[in-house]
Amino acid sequence: MKLPNSMMVLKASSCRMFIAASYLSRANFNLMRAQSRSLISRSEERYQNAGGEGMFISKRHAFACAVMLAGTAGALPAKAQESITVATYGGEWGAAMQACIIDPFTRDTKIRVVPEPGVSGVTLSKLRQQKDAPTLDAVWIDGGVSEITAADKLLKPIDPARVPAVADMIPEGLYKDGSGAIFAVSTGFYSLGLAYNSKDIKQAPISWLDLWKPEFAGAVTFPSPSNAMGVPFIVHLAGLLGGTADNVAPAFDKLKQLKVAAYFDTAGAGTNLFQSGETVIGAHYASSAYAMRDQKLPIGFVVPREGAIGGDIRLHLVANSRKQEAAEKFVNYALGKEPAKCMAERIYVGPATAGVDLSENARQRMPWGADGSIKSLALPDWNKINANRAAIIEAFNRSVAAKK
Repeated sequence: MKLPNSMMVLKASSCRMFIAASYLSRANFNLMRAQSRSLISRSEERYQNAGGEGMFISKRHAFACAVMLAGTAGALPAKAQESITVATYGGEWGAAMQACIIDPFTRDTKIRVVPEPGVSGVTLSKLRQQKDAPTLDAVWIDGGVSEITAADKLLKPIDPARVPAVADMIPEGLYKDGSGAIFAVSTGFYSLGLAYNSKDIKQAPISWLDLWKPEFAGAVTFPSPSNAMGVPFIVHLAGLLGGTADNVAPAFDKLKQLKVAAYFDTAGAGTNLFQSGETVIGAHYASSAYAMRDQKLPIGFVVPREGAIGGDIRLHLVANSRKQEAAEKFVNYALGKEPAKCMAERIYVGPATAGVDLSENARQRMPWGADGSIKSLALPDWNKINANRAAIIEAFNRSVAAKK
């Protein structure tokens, strides 16, 4: 039987009404089914009371409405997942950040993190270029570059009221400007100490000055000023020889007497020197030395009696970020005990968060040594180093590198 035109129109409009009602109430299938049954019942009653005139929805038509609703639901706009963009490191450091901090944070908060790997100098350049409208919301930056970034007013102070996890950090893990505002927090300390081939060197070195022993001539390495620890190494050596960050001449006089195999610009290049056998001893990173040991290479690591040179991976909030609240949540999460433990167990960085319980394996491989602490590290005065950095690099290139 052909339905009256008026009924067909009403049926179409009733279906649209049904879909709209279901969408507005965000109905699931069970609610949709209940609504359709109710609508059928009410329509049938009105149709019979009106003597066969007016709106009536059959079961078949109600099912058609349900199909239309299902199709429409797929096209309805879903709420976009909140996200932030974070500058990270590459390589094993970036992989550790992803596994220990980024992925768990997203899992627990549903806030997606878009990592942007790169070196600290490049991250600083991006922040300068995007000062008024940054695409980054939080950034990991090395010590030294961290202070420059703060001086350029590119960072937002970290408010302990909004990032309460700072209360659980050791004092050395908080970085403050002249007004006392926190501009950076540490997510793990590393160190530059003495790495050596334990197969070729039977008696472990104990001092930085052991690098000058005659038996090691031509098989020594240390970081160039292009490396994050290169300039701090020169300044530390100058201090051992009576110099200062303002007077590194004693260090250069000593370095000119050192017969090296090569200098290294990156930690990976330093590791390659040990792996190839070109180097048997040198100033190298604890984490890199332990990574080689995990590969069954005969590599030992020593914290020199004058102290290993410390550095850390620092996390910052970006000024003018449009996603400040989510970025603060991320920083707060990164400072927790579980992320700190994961980073320490994975890449052997020393926790800046207090009270982290480590396995014996990780404890033995801390940057300050098995029995040391943060006090065992010689932490650079980055402001003094930055003030003299250009002059130190120029002097190194002229008096040391040119004579190799």
